Amino acid sequence: MTQTIEVGMLGFGTVGSGVISRLTQAATTIEQTQGFRLHLAAVAVHHLNAPRAVKLPIGTRLTDSIQAVVTDPHIQIVIEVMGTLVTAEAAIVAALQLGKSVITANKDLIATAGARLTALAQRQHCDLFYEASVAGGIPILRTLTDSYVTDNVQRVAGIINGTANYILSAMTATGQSYQQALTAAQAAGYAESDPTNDVSGIDTTYKLMILSQFAFGQALTFSQIHPIGITALTATQCRQAAQAGWRIKLLAEAERHAGQLYCRVAPVAVPNRSALSQINGVQNGVAVTSTAIGQSLYTGPGAGSTATANSVLNDVIVAAQHWVHQTRGTAFNVKNGQYSVHPLAEVPQAYLLFTELSAATLQSNANEADFSIKLQTPACYQTTTVTAGQLTRFLTTCGRSQVTALPIGFSTQWTTRETQVASSEPTRATIKLA
Repeated sequence: MTQTIEVGMLGFGTVGSGVISRLTQAATTIEQTQGFRLHLAAVAVHHLNAPRAVKLPIGTRLTDSIQAVVTDPHIQIVIEVMGTLVTAEAAIVAALQLGKSVITANKDLIATAGARLTALAQRQHCDLFYEASVAGGIPILRTLTDSYVTDNVQRVAGIINGTANYILSAMTATGQSYQQALTAAQAAGYAESDPTNDVSGIDTTYKLMILSQFAFGQALTFSQIHPIGITALTATQCRQAAQAGWRIKLLAEAERHAGQLYCRVAPVAVPNRSALSQINGVQNGVAVTSTAIGQSLYTGPGAGSTATANSVLNDVIVAAQHWVHQTRGTAFNVKNGQYSVHPLAEVPQAYLLFTELSAATLQSNANEADFSIKLQTPACYQTTTVTAGQLTRFLTTCGRSQVTALPIGFSTQWTTRETQVASSEPTRATIKLA
């Protein structure tokens, strides 16, 4: 007899609607391939009478009580796709304490409270999965957990916010201003009415905090990453960079070197030879560099009802398998690292400079700082390798408001870091980046 796993869901928005659609469409396939049946028993919503494009399956009840879903003794797996922090955490804690497995897409919550929720799940011998919290439809977390178990990840670098990438792609391709590109993204449904988290790098930072745990076993904090957003960039800068062989991207980076971990979320000039430079629009891409596999790129939609719902449903299937085989409680991420964390800006690297200052002025100031520059396009220059201290002195001499400096992706010079950065010179905090 086919076993039925009872599922409850909190939230019926974009992702929740996608989960219901995918579950309905894949019900027969799941039963045939997995040997169990998933039954959506109840869905909790804020407004019972709100119009909804997706119909509930027969036998699924709609309620405005989170507690009614979480405490239902028949429900074995709870899906949380309602967002929020305090309310969602309380619901997840209650579900775990009652012995239920939990699937969530809540990146903000996992980034900030994931450690204590994971610890609680372990104590309760429950599953807590959150594949959909990073890069939507790209199964990057489970890939890092399963496919890199015997490998040694050295670097993860990702374009993991579709809104920011859409805006930068539009500015580069069409010359639209930042505000014009943002308005277009909002009209197309790719940006929220308040896009602050996306364009300031907050959303990307939360995702990098989670990615780092799976790649290196190291929990990063928001203050360690200290994100820089895209709001100060101009279409002229984007197009000048493109003409010279780079694409400006909001890049999330974490790299391990000599027992240290370096991280950054900031606009970066990604070379055209890098596959990440070709990730455009709302697409996401995560590049992984490891000892055994080398360089790999995982791409796909970073958001959206169908893609994100697919990740959620895949987590549900794994949790259901664990219920059936009585193997619940295995940690989603088993890596555990202890690294000293530093800003990637501390490492010597090359930069693109955007300025209306004369080439002679720039070269004179650069020579005094012991590095050189090369004209790429009008008002756009490339530096040779620069230490943080050298760049700070150069920008101060030129006038900080006169020059915008963007790091060139993957140009770090690790072999010289020990001698060039081992000083008390100011680093990122004093460097003007867009």
